[in-house]
Amino acid sequence: MRAQIHYLELVYPPISNQESEWLKNDTESLDWFKRSKIYFIGQRAESKFIFENENLVLMNLSLSGKINFKFESVGNEMSGSIDLVELFKAHDLPLMEFGDLDIELGDKLIRIWKKSEDPEVIDWFTTEKFLYNLSYQPPFFSGFENYRDFTKYHLHYIGISTKNDSFSRLVIKPHDKRLRILSNEHPHNKGSRVTDEMILFFFDINSLEIKQYLHPTDFNELGKNELEDRLRIFKDAEKAFVNILDTNYNEIKFKDYPNYADTLINSTVERYSFSINEDIEFITDKTTIFGARENYGMSKDQADFIFIDKDTGSVELMKLKDKSTKG
Repeated sequence: MRAQIHYLELVYPPISNQESEWLKNDTESLDWFKRSKIYFIGQRAESKFIFENENLVLMNLSLSGKINFKFESVGNEMSGSIDLVELFKAHDLPLMEFGDLDIELGDKLIRIWKKSEDPEVIDWFTTEKFLYNLSYQPPFFSGFENYRDFTKYHLHYIGISTKNDSFSRLVIKPHDKRLRILSNEHPHNKGSRVTDEMILFFFDINSLEIKQYLHPTDFNELGKNELEDRLRIFKDAEKAFVNILDTNYNEIKFKDYPNYADTLINSTVERYSFSINEDIEFITDKTTIFGARENYGMSKDQADFIFIDKDTGSVELMKLKDKSTKG
């Protein structure tokens, strides 16, 4: 028996549509995006960093080494701090004096610089990168316990790039669905722009194959695997998520999934699944799918997953989060 587990994992923190325009010429970021073939377009109310009094924040930083702030969106708020001592440790840097640093504090960006003739960025946080980093539970963040309230996105579209990477397909070249969403959708927050609320997700797929030998003839399959054709896995994943989530801007719904020539159903794999290995929840008019990041093989939450059984031809969204909450 051959089974596979496929995890969608971000190759780069989520970015707003506006931020994607700024990254077109950032060669370092573009190198990360090259690993992605499948992408999602979502939307949620714009969030911001809140510094009630910047002078007091900087004064407290000079005394405690911590940057205190709030994080807000429509109907949600959380507070906490960044500990610079722990941040320097995370980057393997020696402790620096406050006077050796430049600190940028804005409603959409926190950036920490090392002063020098050639200034060096120690770390930076956009609103989405901040939430992404929180999922890794780094020691330099304290507070922000309810961050998952901010990682729920209304999912508009799921796409794949078979010839190039996702960023090239979605951002570098004109993309019909991205432009339609910008033109047709309304902001969730009064005073915000859709380009700031539209969030782009660029995924790679991490796969695991499990083999169980029940009969002597099964050993004929020893050494073989169905993980080498990565493009087929991406194509299958696109169809699975579109079929289950029924996103509004995906015109082709793959209603006959998994019965397509380019899916894993036409392989030696008998059962397989897709899940999102990130602390993200995607919401559509039809359903939701709850993702959960595993850190060092452990997670406090269980991710929902799409399960495909070749023997029965069934496709099902397994809602583990709902069951664990009820139980």
